[in-house]
Amino acid sequence: MKGEISYYKILGVDENASNHELRKAFCKLSIELHPDTTSLEIDDAKSKFQEVLEAYENLNNSYLRKIYDDKLKEKTKSKNNAKVLNNLIVDSNNKNLVGNRRPFSNGELFSLFLLFIIISISLICSVFIASFTGKELDTIPIWLLK
Repeated sequence: MKGEISYYKILGVDENASNHELRKAFCKLSIELHPDTTSLEIDDAKSKFQEVLEAYENLNNSYLRKIYDDKLKEKTKSKNNAKVLNNLIVDSNNKNLVGNRRPFSNGELFSLFLLFIIISISLICSVFIASFTGKELDTIPIWLLK
């Protein structure tokens, strides 16, 4: 969290917003602020888009959102908010809240498997076609010599 702006204000949602509302706000802001689709300067667009992405990743995860809400409540109750602001993004184990990404879904793993199969078949076919047409390698790669 940078400065006094909370993740909720960055996304423009209420503190009681559901995951659907968070996603809707994120999609709207990402279209507006993405460096490829905005009229803002590239550096400014990148920084704003990063803030929106960080806010969404922290609020969309229920565990990280609970930590953030608890620390936000501490900040509002505490008069000594400098220490809270410095520790707001880092949890008790000094790990970044955004550090872990979700694992691949079954569809994504299947797509990667198909991609590997297609590349392998293409490589094998190109070697066979080259050998049947009588073409030889002009230079032999080092990895083939061993």
